Amino acid sequence: MDRTAQAAFDFLAEDDHQLIIYSALKKLGIRQNDARFEDLVQEGWLLFVAIYQKYPQEPTELPKQFLAYAHQALYRRFLNQLQAKQREASHLESGEVDLSGVPQTLDVVADTIDTDLLKGWLGQCNEAERRFLIDRIYYQLTPSEISQKWGVSRQTIYKWQKRIRSKLMDR
Repeated sequence: MDRTAQAAFDFLAEDDHQLIIYSALKKLGIRQNDARFEDLVQEGWLLFVAIYQKYPQEPTELPKQFLAYAHQALYRRFLNQLQAKQREASHLESGEVDLSGVPQTLDVVADTIDTDLLKGWLGQCNEAERRFLIDRIYYQLTPSEISQKWGVSRQTIYKWQKRIRSKLMDR
């Protein structure tokens, strides 16, 4: 049972197996003329490797069953990624942060002040700094998680943090 990335790529390249990627994207309404299409196809190849490796049985023994499973898994992962990007974009565009998911304290006055303070901070920041504040305060991500999420170095994250501190101290 060979579950390496190369074995997954070889399996996907066989016959017409790579069509499951295109099919999952088509199911989401993403066609070849969509700007995200090529990136998502490449992402699909990488996602397929993880799906192939985590499949509980040997994928090559019953390939049709595995391909049906992989198609559904790819569809769900693409859907999750697209929804996350859409939520993120709507937060950044509006400058508003929905804090309804954060556990509420019993002190309503303090909570309201904290929310207003955060919104004020976001208004002082550029887009990258707003992303950092939202991820750090609202989602409570670590600097390492934020750097991985945005594809930047931790050093960049610390620079954002330093600039935010400087802006807020001036305030």
